[in-house]
Amino acid sequence: MTFLNPFLLVGLAAAAIPIIIHLLNLRKLKIVEFSSLQFLKELQKTKMRRVKIRQILLLILRTLLIILVVLAFSRPALRGSMGTIGVHAKSTIILLLDDSPSMFVRDDRGILFHQATTAASDVLSMVQDGDELYVILLSEVHHKDGFAPVSVTSVRAMLEKVTPSLETVRFRDALGVAGKLVAESKNYNQEVYLITDAQSSQFLLTSAKDSSDMFDDRVKLFVIETGKERDNAGIVSVEGRTQIISKNKPVLFATTVRNFGNTPMRSSLMSVYVDGARIAQQSLDIAPRSSGTMEFTVVPKRRGMLQGYLQLEDDALEVDNKRFFTLNVPENINVLLVGEKPQDSRLASLALTLGGDSALIGLFSTTQTLQSQLSSLDINKFDVLVLCGVKEFTRAEAERISRFVGAGGGIMMFPDDESNIANWNETLFASLGIPPGQVAQRDPIVDDQSSFLSFDKVDYTHPLFQGLFEQPGVGKKAVVESPRVFKAIKPQMGTKGHAVISLSDGAGFLTEYEAGAGRVLLFSVEANINWSDFPVKGLFAPLLHRSTVYLAGGSQRTMSAIVGEQIKATMRLRTTAGSASYVVQSPGGIEERIVPHTYANTGLSMFESSPTTEAGAYELRNGTRTLLAAAVNIDPNESDLRHVTQEELDVFWKHIGTKEDQIRRMPASDKLEATVLESRMGVELWKYLLAFAIIVAIVEMVIGREPKTAIAGKAE
Repeated sequence: MTFLNPFLLVGLAAAAIPIIIHLLNLRKLKIVEFSSLQFLKELQKTKMRRVKIRQILLLILRTLLIILVVLAFSRPALRGSMGTIGVHAKSTIILLLDDSPSMFVRDDRGILFHQATTAASDVLSMVQDGDELYVILLSEVHHKDGFAPVSVTSVRAMLEKVTPSLETVRFRDALGVAGKLVAESKNYNQEVYLITDAQSSQFLLTSAKDSSDMFDDRVKLFVIETGKERDNAGIVSVEGRTQIISKNKPVLFATTVRNFGNTPMRSSLMSVYVDGARIAQQSLDIAPRSSGTMEFTVVPKRRGMLQGYLQLEDDALEVDNKRFFTLNVPENINVLLVGEKPQDSRLASLALTLGGDSALIGLFSTTQTLQSQLSSLDINKFDVLVLCGVKEFTRAEAERISRFVGAGGGIMMFPDDESNIANWNETLFASLGIPPGQVAQRDPIVDDQSSFLSFDKVDYTHPLFQGLFEQPGVGKKAVVESPRVFKAIKPQMGTKGHAVISLSDGAGFLTEYEAGAGRVLLFSVEANINWSDFPVKGLFAPLLHRSTVYLAGGSQRTMSAIVGEQIKATMRLRTTAGSASYVVQSPGGIEERIVPHTYANTGLSMFESSPTTEAGAYELRNGTRTLLAAAVNIDPNESDLRHVTQEELDVFWKHIGTKEDQIRRMPASDKLEATVLESRMGVELWKYLLAFAIIVAIVEMVIGREPKTAIAGKAE
């Protein structure tokens, strides 16, 4: 026997009240003998015996009445049905319906999700009056604050319309919601039905924090499985390998395709589409339970946000045969050039606006200013700062520039004779976490060829040089024409520095540092011809072009997400957030208005959308202008149609604190009702106890009522 309201059993203490009252009434009387009354003694003994029997009987009835009432309110219940007199114990029924992408799979009995809704209808047929019914789609678990009981009629209407979603939810999360609902229920029968294709990946436990006792011992879990294992392949990732992206220049991508099946893939075609046009096709051969990687090249024909996808041939699950990607080809990069004097930044400005890579012409919007005017400019409206021969930095300027870089901006630095390197070390370098540098003086004797330095090592694998040179012949290396360096600072690498180009004395000529989300490129020579002839070399303009695009990459990144996740983007806006309307547009054209949160100290604005529901490219738009595109895809684990094994299930149930005898695992084709009825704990006894209490009360009233003759005798 189990009590549904066990705390009320403390009321059984009240059964002692009639006993206490009875004992208090047993007072001893003083015996006075009268010789004339001796003949009444026998009559008295007979009558007192009847009175005592009546009092004891009333005591028993009153005590029993209190016990029956307390037990009725405690709601005891028994296993079984008590034969024909049994009544249905109220039940709390929670139906978890798996609507993840893998439920799109079709077998000889039809689409798995349709089989699941049929099984759900079978569960509904067992719901009786007074039961609590909850129906939860897995795609709702992370997007609803709470769930309320629903009627069978409304659920049947919903099941006729609902279709699988593209969002994946772990069963641990769904069962956690069910656990909270049954914990709040007072009904004796508590049943959770998980109707699913039993995909192994959804039983994954993400961390040790998953472990908890979700259900008490009387909760029954029914795992109703649809479908059988099928071979399937899916595109699990697509990644851009090129960091400097520009119009008409090749961009390298790599994609991974996994064969989740037990049979090999033979000559399976994969196509690449960009802006709706197919640009490449390749056949794949992948062994069972193995992965294959393919590289492909996209040559963007325009600037802006490009959208693309890869597509495999159809197989068991079609929704995973497309994987979307986006490509941001910068349309415009705002560059601020700062010098102590106008001529300090003149050559750098000319290199960015007149010469160099023809694919980058017109890309840069440059603004020249003097060091003295820097404090009055809003540097957060620029993507890249080019500092040419700046003499000194104040603490405030160093902090502003450091915040700019930390938020994803980029700076390019050139020293000159006026630069106070000691000040740079104490202010800007210290703020950025760059080790201090020093000046190495050399006499500018042009005629003596041994008096200058030249390039020693060049990291040709660095993004600045990828694709910059034509491929040399077999066994040959690309060669950069070295300038003659007469004077240079000597930067230190530290833990965050990397020498992209080194000089023949071992010092860095071009050094890259990471600082927060941004980058710093430090040249060891000035941007004029006093320290070297670098500005008149053919490398100068293309290297500055590519360096500027590379530094702007912190604010030009593309994004990706999994269906169900929010799109969260932080970017530097060139218009005030309050002066324009921003919307996130889904692949299906649904628009959501977004109000960004702007951080004044960094100039960054953060955008956060509602959870995504579609696969494809989501766009952050300002009017007709696309600011950002995010590729949203289904969880790659959905491609693995392998069913969970019993061993994996045992680990899962143990981890969430559920006992083996609480669980029933069955195919959807089995007779569900018979299995459920066998496991139910059937009858609540409170109605019987209450009826018995009423009978006891009536008997007590009849016995406790004094006869009329006794009342008349008292009156005389």
